[in-house]
Amino acid sequence: MDFLIKPYESAGPISLGMTKEQVRSVMPEKPDEKHDIRGAYTDFFGNSVVFVYYTQEHGICEAIEFCQPTKAVFNGRPLNGVPFIEAKQWLEQFDNALEDEENVGVTSNKLGIGLYAPDYDEDEGPGALVEAVIVFRKGYYD
Repeated sequence: MDFLIKPYESAGPISLGMTKEQVRSVMPEKPDEKHDIRGAYTDFFGNSVVFVYYTQEHGICEAIEFCQPTKAVFNGRPLNGVPFIEAKQWLEQFDNALEDEENVGVTSNKLGIGLYAPDYDEDEGPGALVEAVIVFRKGYYD
């Protein structure tokens, strides 16, 4: 399944700002009730490997995280499951001020997108793949 990213708006059928009930109504599967990531403030959709994070105050979607087999697609190109350096270079075309998260990935505050590639190392692991992509609301990391 492909989730098309619209910065600071949505990813696939999930819009930032939706309630937990709204998110669950647009997903093709039920969330896994046995996960323990952030407790009641997270839905985990196991078949899609999609995490949806909610604010504690109001239970509104503030971030969406994707892992394989689901593809997070930005401007026609998948960002996860591809070499980190390719995905980073793609994002740099739209945001030349990416924040490097040493040995973890990069974050674009301009686009509201983060790439997670813990195995990336310029010298030892240049072909490491992006393991996860997060799409987040403005102020999520403040």
